[in-house]
Amino acid sequence: AFHYFVGIVYGIILVVLAGAGWLAAPTFLPAFILGIVTVGAGWFLLAPGMGAGWAASKRPNPMLIRALNLVSHTVFALGLWGTALLIR
Repeated sequence: AFHYFVGIVYGIILVVLAGAGWLAAPTFLPAFILGIVTVGAGWFLLAPGMGAGWAASKRPNPMLIRALNLVSHTVFALGLWGTALLIR
């Protein structure tokens, strides 16, 4: 539940940073940039806090984890963009 809450907060941050104009005419790039930037929270806060090391470096398959993080946050960006398209 907290992960979804954080996603909602990131969505609000996107609207604040991109401005109301972005909600009127949403483009994918701002959502994508935010989605990729937010990977850093997982790599540098969540993973070390769970004992996985920086960017999952202590796991046996850190590159796979990193790739999946980038893919999932790209999907998050698509969700942000798609939602903005629906509510404009």
